[in-house]
Amino acid sequence: MELITFESQTFKELVNKIDKIAAYISKCENPTSTEAKDIWLDSNELADLLKISTRTLQRLRKDNLISYSILRGKCLYRLSDVEESLRERLIPSDPKTLEAFRKRYMLHTKQF
Repeated sequence: MELITFESQTFKELVNKIDKIAAYISKCENPTSTEAKDIWLDSNELADLLKISTRTLQRLRKDNLISYSILRGKCLYRLSDVEESLRERLIPSDPKTLEAFRKRYMLHTKQF
């Protein structure tokens, strides 16, 4: 058996990284957590995430196809509301689509 030694600080950093990975996995396994429902996106973030222009997003707002809130002149969108709008309007396909959307967002914003 091979013995590997670490400095105390290096070991603590490794444990912290493992804890972050475990927390991320538990969040992914529980998509109905309140944290995911409280994620707010601005127009640029949502347009980038959906791969559409901000003008298209403006049209979706105008046609009441997507819900939003205005705070200090800035449009904000709740992630759970966007997911619900997508769920209502998407043609049924692979059920993993919304989960993949959520994972891409979390990876894109490095929230784990």
